[in-house]
Amino acid sequence: MGDEEAATLEGQFYEFSRLFDNKRDGTTITLYRSDYWLRQTKILDDRKITMTDTGILFNKFNKSEIDWTEWSEFLEDLCELKDLDLEKIQETLTNCGLPGQTPVVVPQYRDFFLTYKPKEKALF
Repeated sequence: MGDEEAATLEGQFYEFSRLFDNKRDGTTITLYRSDYWLRQTKILDDRKITMTDTGILFNKFNKSEIDWTEWSEFLEDLCELKDLDLEKIQETLTNCGLPGQTPVVVPQYRDFFLTYKPKEKALF
């Protein structure tokens, strides 16, 4: 049997920061890649946690990419804001698998119109 290293949160940060671009050095992560990671773990579900929530917290750093320390602070702020257990969230993020192992659907604005059903007009 192969001796696989146990996954670490920092190792996952490195892998997801290189998502779709293996030439990146893996020291900083963008909001899109962070949201993708949160979507893969089903933490970002557009119900309890939305892209607006993550965007507001991410933009507190006034950068397009943040490093490991800042991302850890971002995660702590998110858990505090949404009243989530930080240790459980970190464990979920650590054990979600490598990027792309689970299909991730990133919703598009136009998708709203595919499922929209107008309300019936009331007859008076």
